[in-house]
Amino acid sequence: MTALSPRCSFSGTALKTIACITMLVDHIGASCIEAGLLLPELETGEVSGGAWNQISLYQLDRVLRFTGRLAFPIFCFLLVEGFVHTHDVKKYVRRLFLFALISEVPFDLAFFRTPFALDHQNVYWTLALGVLAMAGLKHFEKPDGSASWKGLLCAAGCTLAALLACTDYDGSGVLIICALYLTRGDRKRQCIVGALLFLFELTAPLAFVLVWFYNGQRGACSPLQKKAFYWFYPVHLSVLAAVTNLIL
Repeated sequence: MTALSPRCSFSGTALKTIACITMLVDHIGASCIEAGLLLPELETGEVSGGAWNQISLYQLDRVLRFTGRLAFPIFCFLLVEGFVHTHDVKKYVRRLFLFALISEVPFDLAFFRTPFALDHQNVYWTLALGVLAMAGLKHFEKPDGSASWKGLLCAAGCTLAALLACTDYDGSGVLIICALYLTRGDRKRQCIVGALLFLFELTAPLAFVLVWFYNGQRGACSPLQKKAFYWFYPVHLSVLAAVTNLIL
């Protein structure tokens, strides 16, 4: 697809920045408000500040969570772009699995107030399995570039692994990543498919309005910024975990 005019388009770095900001907004709601304030009150049956205070918190939480629904679709799209353009898929996968390990305890503490929630795994696991699924699709693709049954079987295996491991967005996340990969040659089709697959979340399909205006360029991103994007997930989760468990 022809790149759009810079005046009305987003680079990969711009999209990633938007995704990080909306993810932070989402996680403030899920961690501080839900895990830190609402759930403890519901469990004890004591509502500090009265019922109106709880309703206000719930309404604020809905605003934060609906805003945050934009993040994961953008990350899925950028993961496909990263996979298509990477020179070393093995290194890409290893990095994702490494940050999945680093992020797991902060993730569990931030959202479940325990260092080990075995029935919930962070989104880096989903992204890593998504890259493995795309690698399988690419390795076994037919001469015309379409998916073969072997590639689809690999993708199905990664989807099942995410489902069984209870990763964030579980098997549906890997399935969506594969769908965006298979439609990567047609931006219009890719956005329509992505929006339809995210209909289970009210505001998530709106992310593909931003994806539509992607200009195909990585954008200015220094090595330090690249590292910062990877570290943003575990670092902000660690901060939220501290606030939720030690302050609220």
